[in-house]
Amino acid sequence: MSESAAETKSKILESAKNEFLDKGFMNASLRTIAANAGLTTGAMYRHFKDKDALFCALVDDAIDVTTKAVMAADVVMHQGEENPVSEEHHKKENAILTNLLDYLYANFDAFTLLLTKASGSTHENFLDEMCELYTKNCMKTFKWFYKQGLAKNAPDEMTVHVIASSLINGFAEIILHKISKRNAIKFVENISNLFHYGTIHMMGIPFKD
Repeated sequence: MSESAAETKSKILESAKNEFLDKGFMNASLRTIAANAGLTTGAMYRHFKDKDALFCALVDDAIDVTTKAVMAADVVMHQGEENPVSEEHHKKENAILTNLLDYLYANFDAFTLLLTKASGSTHENFLDEMCELYTKNCMKTFKWFYKQGLAKNAPDEMTVHVIASSLINGFAEIILHKISKRNAIKFVENISNLFHYGTIHMMGIPFKD
């Protein structure tokens, strides 16, 4: 009995993941990926059109989950809140970070591919793109805080960029240094509190429980 298309695709992806982790996108061999999956290169092309399609199939879900977490900083997510600078809202933001951290550890290889093996692929600028998106969202939200009279100060774009990219890069450090999940939980809690309360102080936002 021949295996199903889904089983074949799964074998290809597992083989591709191992090859990309070992050699990186640029140096990975399609011939090796196919051989280790028990296929000819031609047979593999019936499932994936090229090497980039293979890489994307392995990391696109991770990108989608990360993007949704980053979009939680968008001003639209704050406009419906009764008090978007309250301690209760901070707890909601921490829950988003916790969920992202759980996903990260359940898909550690995908993030390793994105951060260390993606050169030459469609997603080689993943980290920079997430930093840019998060900065853009934070900037819009902070400006809205100021216009609504929730904040006394309007931070400049460079300051917001440093704050936003530092948080994103903090998550990247978890992958790059292969931090245990136990240590990562405390690390994320620390940097979340640092950026939250630091931003409140910087913008002159009265603290409200």
